[in-house]
Amino acid sequence: MNDMKQIFPKNSHKFFTFHFSLFTYLVCTLFSITASAQYTLKDWNIENIDENSTLHLNVSEYKLNYNHPLPYADWQKGWTVKADLRCGTLGTEQVFVCKEGKASHLIGSNSLAGDISIGYDNMHGQFFVEVIDKDEYPHRLCAGPRVEKGRWYTVEARAEYNTRKDASTIQLMVDGKSEELTYPGKALRHNCSLWIIGHGFPGGFPNALQVRDGDMRNLSISGESLPRIEGQNPIFTDVFTADPAFTVVGNTVYAYVGEDKAGIGGWFNMPHWLCYSSTDMIHWTSHGTVLSAADFPYAQPHGSWAGQVVQGADGKFYYYVTLDNKQNRQHTIDVAVSDSPTGPFFPARKDGTPLITDDMTPDSHRPNADIDPTVLIDDDGTPWMAWGNGDCYMVRLKKNMIELDGEVRKVPMRNYSEGPWLFKRGKRYYNVYASDAPGVQPEQMAYSYAESIQGPWTYGGFVSTSANHGFTIHPSVIKFKGKWYYIYHDGSYSQNGEPGGDCRRSVCAEYLSFNADGTIRFVSLTQEGLSQHK
Repeated sequence: MNDMKQIFPKNSHKFFTFHFSLFTYLVCTLFSITASAQYTLKDWNIENIDENSTLHLNVSEYKLNYNHPLPYADWQKGWTVKADLRCGTLGTEQVFVCKEGKASHLIGSNSLAGDISIGYDNMHGQFFVEVIDKDEYPHRLCAGPRVEKGRWYTVEARAEYNTRKDASTIQLMVDGKSEELTYPGKALRHNCSLWIIGHGFPGGFPNALQVRDGDMRNLSISGESLPRIEGQNPIFTDVFTADPAFTVVGNTVYAYVGEDKAGIGGWFNMPHWLCYSSTDMIHWTSHGTVLSAADFPYAQPHGSWAGQVVQGADGKFYYYVTLDNKQNRQHTIDVAVSDSPTGPFFPARKDGTPLITDDMTPDSHRPNADIDPTVLIDDDGTPWMAWGNGDCYMVRLKKNMIELDGEVRKVPMRNYSEGPWLFKRGKRYYNVYASDAPGVQPEQMAYSYAESIQGPWTYGGFVSTSANHGFTIHPSVIKFKGKWYYIYHDGSYSQNGEPGGDCRRSVCAEYLSFNADGTIRFVSLTQEGLSQHK
């Protein structure tokens, strides 16, 4: 002990604490850097090709599909793409690596460029990098010596975002010679899209900026995300969630969602509904599972489809849901009830029969038409329910909320697909729904409005584009503490490092506003979401 005292000075415990903390910080920082994902040729699963191989490209195309994490990488803070490249022909523009740009219907105009492209510029005779900025404007940067046919070059493009300036600087280095430029916005916008080797865009089309008789080796792709900001999308980051249905009760909003539990690249698997609550739409409390498809004896246990919760005149909460009948595999609509908005909910119809079955809508042009119920309780206390897949149906409910009170009728809605959401603003009724627009495969969001719940309805146009990724979109619209909100799901986000997808979606929210004549203003779907405080 005496020897120890002589070695370490007085207050040596402070010396130990400081230096151990510094050592821990440096180790953790180093680990976080080295542990960040880095993608190579091996990730493309090309036969007989690994990270150390040379890949010959001759009008070839290799796509990294949406079951891989890379298309979902959210590298807004910075990114690096590095590879050794060799050109076998110099007369043609060629793209060796490309991250696909946004589809034109998502941006309302022609898409001008991919998010990232690295290749050979035949006009300048140099390698180039091209990026798209936040305003959809492309920036191309050439660097290095004039390219010689058959010679290897090390090409590295690196972008970094400056938060204070809201601008990014990109540097292109070719065999040690570099150029740089600055462009507006983040280093890489949020966009779930394909990465392609050998072409400028996917699809295998001729003249798609193919590499002709070229080679690539030592490909390395990496990047870094920005810290999450309160209110940004997606709203919930613990699990994949879909089919949002938000309900306001006093000073609290309750979010009811289905949990997407499909495996990577798998089909829908939604065993139950979850509930979250908030008093500001920013900070959320999870209440876990409040209802499961298996709670209905006749229902298939993995089909907890879209629904909505409303509070009845009796103060109870009624959850209208879509289910799969395991006997005939048809869709049904049923209702559960709870004394609390956070459940648990239990089937409300004592005879065990569904509220709506497919044989009630024989004139639908789609099978299994009876999905996605939405309920509006009018100012006079009358509950109305709308639903439908391919056609929109409506019926009045009894005041007990669990029986029909009149005939089911079809309501004409332009571009209607599924997922209706009824709400009222002033004296005007609105129905926002997923729509099938001619010429665009993924569902977009449209709406119609009326001066009476029984119509006639007038088509109002589009509320938003389709989700950034995925063929479905589902709406919820609420007014909460004086502000209007538009809620939807999007498959373009990863959760806990796992890729999203068509059946692995995340609930998002944007502010909603109206024109002076009551029409809905078009909503841009953003990653910023409610962090853009209004």
